[in-house]
Amino acid sequence: MTAAVVLELSEYQRVLVGQQPRPTDADLRLAERLTRGGEQSARLDVRWLANGSVEVTASSWVGVVRFSCLEVVVAPKLAGGTLRVLRMFEYALGIRMLKRLPTERTLALDGLDLLDLLCLLLTEEAGALVRDGLLRDYQVTDGDLPVLRGRLRYRDQYLRRAGRVDRLECHFDDYHGDTPDNQLVAAGLSLARRRAKDADIRAAASRLGSIYAEVCEPTTVDAGWFEQRIRYDRRNARYRPAHELAKLVLRGLAFDDATTRSSVSVGAFLVDMNRVFERFVMRLVDEALAKSSALAVLPRRRFPALIRDEGTGRTYTAIEPDLIVEDRASGQRVPVDVKYKLYEARRIAVSDIYQTFLYAFTVGSAAEGRRAGIVFPAESSVLGPALSIGPTSGPRAATIATAGLDVPAALDALTGAGREALMAQVRALVEQLTGFPTSVDATVG
Repeated sequence: MTAAVVLELSEYQRVLVGQQPRPTDADLRLAERLTRGGEQSARLDVRWLANGSVEVTASSWVGVVRFSCLEVVVAPKLAGGTLRVLRMFEYALGIRMLKRLPTERTLALDGLDLLDLLCLLLTEEAGALVRDGLLRDYQVTDGDLPVLRGRLRYRDQYLRRAGRVDRLECHFDDYHGDTPDNQLVAAGLSLARRRAKDADIRAAASRLGSIYAEVCEPTTVDAGWFEQRIRYDRRNARYRPAHELAKLVLRGLAFDDATTRSSVSVGAFLVDMNRVFERFVMRLVDEALAKSSALAVLPRRRFPALIRDEGTGRTYTAIEPDLIVEDRASGQRVPVDVKYKLYEARRIAVSDIYQTFLYAFTVGSAAEGRRAGIVFPAESSVLGPALSIGPTSGPRAATIATAGLDVPAALDALTGAGREALMAQVRALVEQLTGFPTSVDATVG
């Protein structure tokens, strides 16, 4: 069997690969699911051309896509590498995901395989939970038992076992480890065992998975299902790093495996850097303005009633800016959108201009015309272009200010001695985007 060609590229890069074997049906199905469709933006655009070459176009999604004869690795270059992506998650979520990172591993930890790195960290966290003792809890259970336990379910006993006393229909509390907390970790380990590329990681996931299988059985691989049911307190707080890693694995491996006739597994693990960067910037701005006596970051919310269908009177669509900065004294607001795009070297996309001007007109309330902002990743913290809109004759009606954030430098400052300098820099960035002064109250915090 011919070894798969490995293609490495960065976000938003387009690469043409020379002569390649014809795609299998599984390859075509996977490519179709990754490509743009409807309102869902493309994760990765892969096209087999008539001359036998393959054209690959990346977007904001990073990770690994494995076809039968081609492996595509999209590296997070704007964020500064794979480890920095996880550090962005750590900061945004307020947890430590890299604390158990083994230093003796030969895996290229700062390399390109994000899936293997996540699976490695998941096995380390899952192993630590086993060493500390897996969580067990009482759960209400119905079942038939040879002796009475809890209370008898009279109706079921009469309907199912009338005149029999060898088995009793009971309703009781059972103390066991088959809880959502353990099920989520077990589901992540199950996928890691099948999909990790590194043999040692697969072996560790298999060994730990067998331990978890003795106490629980996952009923789903839907990360959202677990999020709705798990609430953290002092008993299960230690599970949170493992849970976040497991959810990243589950969400990234949302594509089903499709096995070709040659038994080559194809599939994809992709993480949307738009969401990662958005959560990182929101936490960064929130921390920077925590000591500001002039500005505040409002809780994120949807505005469902701003655009209406005049015929029916119903809401036509809703808008949801990433950030809304409010001036405490005047109550004026400026929405800010976070975009993980190459706006340091390229013009701002027309669709993003339209969207941000809409935010300015509907949510913004600055005294000197409507205003909105855009934050994007950059190689150095820089001011981007300022755009304005207005009638052909008359004053401008709205303004968009843009600024780039140096993500690697920000991450280094968060873990070093430059944290206060970084916060001052972020406050200056917010001031440039909103036009509001950011005075800091030294007595706060």
